[in-house]
Amino acid sequence: MKIISNRTEIHRSLILAGGGARLSYQAGVIIALEEESLSFNHFDGTSGGIFNTAMLSSEIEPRDMATRWRKVNVMNFTSLLPFRSYFSKSKFVAFGNADGIINKVYPTLGIDVPRMNANTNIDATFNVCNFSKKTIEVFSNRNVTLQHLVAGMSLPIFMPAVKINGDWYTDAVWIKDANITEALKRNPKEIWLVWAIGNSHEFLDGTFLQYVHMIEISADGGLLLELEQLKKLNNAKPEREQTVLHVIKPEFPLPLDPDLMFNKINVDELINRGYADAKSYLQQRSEKGVPLDYKATLMKEPGASLNFRSQFAGSLEWKFNPANFCLNINFNFRLTDNELVLRAYASISIDSDEYRISTYNNRVILDQIEHVLTFESDFVYEDQIFHLKCELDLISPVDLLLGMEFKKAKCTITGNQLAKPIAGILKQKAWFRVKNVPFIHVGSSSGWFEKWKEKFRILKEVYN
Repeated sequence: MKIISNRTEIHRSLILAGGGARLSYQAGVIIALEEESLSFNHFDGTSGGIFNTAMLSSEIEPRDMATRWRKVNVMNFTSLLPFRSYFSKSKFVAFGNADGIINKVYPTLGIDVPRMNANTNIDATFNVCNFSKKTIEVFSNRNVTLQHLVAGMSLPIFMPAVKINGDWYTDAVWIKDANITEALKRNPKEIWLVWAIGNSHEFLDGTFLQYVHMIEISADGGLLLELEQLKKLNNAKPEREQTVLHVIKPEFPLPLDPDLMFNKINVDELINRGYADAKSYLQQRSEKGVPLDYKATLMKEPGASLNFRSQFAGSLEWKFNPANFCLNINFNFRLTDNELVLRAYASISIDSDEYRISTYNNRVILDQIEHVLTFESDFVYEDQIFHLKCELDLISPVDLLLGMEFKKAKCTITGNQLAKPIAGILKQKAWFRVKNVPFIHVGSSSGWFEKWKEKFRILKEVYN
């Protein structure tokens, strides 16, 4: 089943909202939607959501989208301006420009503007802020230009505005981050919104975090106005003709772009999170969708989170033949209201250096008596569902911090299509363990010293 369809049975719009360079998250969501055999008549992108809308318009298949995202060098999202411009009030226009995005990110993602313009199989729209007129302008994939795509992701202070036909254009997030009004013009039965902008309770300190809060206020506030309009339109229709809203969002707010730039989170984890979150929503969704209020995008309070990653590899017998397995797991342990919350997101590759399979129904089980950490998940391979179980020995928190923990994983794979369970040991190379030590970190709004205290507080809870 293709995610792009011109069928008329059920009209659906897929709204890909913004969220910065972290929106490889949406590639995981799109894969899950396609696996569910959901197809869409209309796609709409704003801010960072423009990346994925442009990829779909360039005829990039969902799984290829994820593969391409994993090849992106995230440092190419920023390109420096001439050195002297940073020391002149009159010449400072932004911290960087779009050269890296145009010359490196777009080609890696397969974004091809002429191909987008010639693609008559998709109805895609892109939202850009006309700063000169303080309005949103919508461009279709048939008439969008490279300048429009760049302007639509040019966040003030971080990238300069773009002048097009005498007017200045910039990122639309300050007015709206999800153009539901544009979707409603097509009278859809369902609107599916992929939301990645944070929406939690606490107001945090710090210059950068408060800049982020300004974006959150604008984006979430603009969405609430759109939802209020949708509610009024629905109230004027019989129930069978009303538009249903579905929202796929992170359980906890996603780490911010600097965490991606400094490798505290990586593209693989973001894709895996998007896939797992989408699978979770699809399994539990109601035909009535979500409430048309602030709860639609509300996320759990992030608390303090300890994050680290592991990479296991080895040979397992797969369908009577040896196969090279690679398992990437990103662990995310949180203390929220003094409760330990264990999360993990993973991808698997089987005899492939490029193609990775994201997992879902992820569970982390802690046995503090036997000192074993168990990771369980499901994954889809060749249209079949398999269950993965991996057991990791817990030695000591010191070993984890020195790169000596999790040298091996005892893994078992089961499935209805397998004559018997596949079992074996996957090992983590010493180089991987040592390389990942600098990225064992705590995500929170605390200062440096408090983060160290939180790190040991979480480790104490895990290791008892």
